[in-house]
Amino acid sequence: MNQNRPILIIATLATFSWNTSLLAGIYLQGEPLAIPKNASFAQVRLILSELRALGIPEDATQQPAEASLRPIYIQLNKELEAKLNAGTATPEEKIRLGACFLRLNQPSKAIACLESVRKELNPASTLQHQLYFNLAMAYSSDDLLLERAIDYQKQGLQYFPKPSDSTFTNWQFNRRSELFFLKFLQEKQLNRDRRITSQNSITSIFGDFESEWKKNKFTPGTASPTFLDSLYPDVLDFAVKLLSCFPQDNNLFWLYGEILNVTGDPNSAAKVLDELVNARQMSSNPILFEHSRILRRQASESKEETKTKEEEIKPENDTPTLVKPTLFSGDLKYLLVGFISGIVVGYIGLLQLKQWFAYKKK
Repeated sequence: MNQNRPILIIATLATFSWNTSLLAGIYLQGEPLAIPKNASFAQVRLILSELRALGIPEDATQQPAEASLRPIYIQLNKELEAKLNAGTATPEEKIRLGACFLRLNQPSKAIACLESVRKELNPASTLQHQLYFNLAMAYSSDDLLLERAIDYQKQGLQYFPKPSDSTFTNWQFNRRSELFFLKFLQEKQLNRDRRITSQNSITSIFGDFESEWKKNKFTPGTASPTFLDSLYPDVLDFAVKLLSCFPQDNNLFWLYGEILNVTGDPNSAAKVLDELVNARQMSSNPILFEHSRILRRQASESKEETKTKEEEIKPENDTPTLVKPTLFSGDLKYLLVGFISGIVVGYIGLLQLKQWFAYKKK
C-alpha cells in the first residue's frame, strides 16, 4: 500500500469545515475524517472503508490494508483516556473521548464516559447537543436500549443551537439530518417490536421505496415522477450522513444504492447492490437480488454500447503510414531503371559512332 495515502486522505478531507462535513452524527471535534456534500461514489466508498476499519478490534489477527486513519484515532483515544484516568479531562474532552469510543465501535465505554459528563455538564453549555446526540448513538447499538436512544436524540434536538443568519442553510441541513436519525431510531424500535428483520426490508425514512416498486416497474437510473417529487433535494447527502454513523449497516447501504439509482447513477448503484449480494451474503433477499441483476445487466450493456461507439468513431483525416524508402521501392526504383537504361542507350550510340567513323575512312 502507498505510504503517502494517509497524508493524502487527511489533506484532502480535512479541508472541509464542520458546516460542510456530513459527519455530524457523531460529534468528535478535530477528527481527520470529513465527507463533502455532493460527494462522489468513489469518495463515499473510500470513507466507508475507513470507518468500517475503525471498528475492528486492535488485537484482531487481520487488519485491513485500507485502515490508514485508524492509528490516528487510536492515538487520540489513548491521549484522551489518559487524561480521563488522571482526572484532568474537561467535559469537552470527555465528550470527544466518548465519540472516539463510538468511532472505534466501543459503545459500552462510550456510554460510561458520556453518562459521567451528563451529570456534571452545565445545562447552559453549548456542548449539550453534542453530548446527547453522542449518547443516542451509543445506546442505538443495542436494540433493547432504543427507547433511551430515542429519548436522548429528542433532547439533543431541544439543545440544538439556533441558526445564525450566515449559516442557516447548513444549520437546516444538519438539524434535518438529526430528525432523520430520530426517524430511523423510531423505525428500528417499531421493527423490533413487530419482529421484522431489516435484512428483508428497506428503510422508508426517505421515501416508501417498497410501494414504488409494487406500483411501478423498477427502472435503472430513475423512478416514477410521483416518487421523485417526494424526495428531498439533498436526499443523497442525508443517506451518506446516516450511513457514516452506521457504516456496517447493510440495510442503510442498500438504501444508499437505491437512492444512487433513482438520482441517476445506476452504474454506482449496481456496484453497491452487487457487493451486498455477493460479499455481504444478502442474496436471499429476492427484491435486492432482482434489482442487482437488472442493474448489472444494464451496466454491462452500457459498457458494450460505449465500446462499440468508440470502435465506430475514426478520425476523418487519417495520417498515411510512412514506409521507409529502399533502393528498389518508390521513386528510387524508377530513377535506377532510368539510369541503367541511359547507360545502355549511350553505349549503343557510341558503337554506332565508331562504325560510322570506320565507314568514312574507307
